[in-house]
Amino acid sequence: MQKITLTVLTSLAGLCATLLHAAPSIEKEEEQLDRKGTAFLLTRHTINLGNGKINYRTVTHLHDNKPVQQEWGDFRFGIEYWRNPNTPGSWSPVNFLAVIGRDGKTLLDRKVAEKIDTVENGRMEMAVFTFRPENSVLDVRIAQFKDRPDWLFVKVAYPGQLGEVWASPVHGYGKPELESQYALKEGAGAKPCGKPDWILTKTTGGNGVMNFNRYAYKEFGTFIVFEKESLRQLRIHGDDIKFELKPESDSFSFAISYFKDRKPEEVHPEFFNVTVPEVESFLKSINWNPVPDRKTFSELADETRKNISILKEDGGHAADYEKKMNELETDFAEAPSFEILASLRELNTQITNKYLENL
Repeated sequence: MQKITLTVLTSLAGLCATLLHAAPSIEKEEEQLDRKGTAFLLTRHTINLGNGKINYRTVTHLHDNKPVQQEWGDFRFGIEYWRNPNTPGSWSPVNFLAVIGRDGKTLLDRKVAEKIDTVENGRMEMAVFTFRPENSVLDVRIAQFKDRPDWLFVKVAYPGQLGEVWASPVHGYGKPELESQYALKEGAGAKPCGKPDWILTKTTGGNGVMNFNRYAYKEFGTFIVFEKESLRQLRIHGDDIKFELKPESDSFSFAISYFKDRKPEEVHPEFFNVTVPEVESFLKSINWNPVPDRKTFSELADETRKNISILKEDGGHAADYEKKMNELETDFAEAPSFEILASLRELNTQITNKYLENL
């Protein structure tokens, strides 16, 4: 028994190391709310991806899963990356991304996400959100690469119905001393206030926008680099950067980052002349539909079978695990997918938990 226990613990340690390496993860919390006698469900998803996290929050009717927005914060789709300490400066943690259909209505908050997945493939880590606001699928993919920790890459696809995509940095809250600034390749300017309340840029020599604040956070700001093929025009509107897409566009992709401890006027030429072309080229090269590596599956399958053997030696019931293992191997051989790989990881975790019950 002692020898088997040591083997189990050794295997368990190996499994823990594997789980720690698999950085992308999803945390889900649910809380029932009572608002004037009506029951609602608050659901918080935290997707840990790379060196930051994505916050997705919804409030729905308890029994029919229909989203509501009765109070501020009932719906959130925000990110937390590269935040300047003790300031609001960076990308919005509550309203980073908005997707607008051709009917002018917002889409991410129309129905709750049908599925949320995470993918790790080589140097890429990616979160995949699947929505079905109407009869077709809205797909939002957010990726980070291990050799590019200062950038986050986003692709939105909604065939036949995609109208606009908005991204929101936060560098001030509307007070005169917190005036946000923006810069295109052609130069910098103050964020619009009064009428007209937005700046229309039909043509710009660059594929990027800088956002910063000349008063509160003088040496901190954000970058966005976008692909122009799908773009009809760019609008800068308050804190939002709004990409109005061509009627035939089914998807749109962009990348975001930040700068720190540098003056905007020093960053400007380097960003638009060097960084933007390089990041745009990388953005266009991304394979947004990677296929899982067979070697990764094979190694995890070997580990899982080893754990099943140890469980059997210790007198545990393993027939169901063996059956599931065989099914996953057959399915993966026919059509490799990250969903099957995730199921194998979950099976291995279940076996590990069974170890602990038998110790």
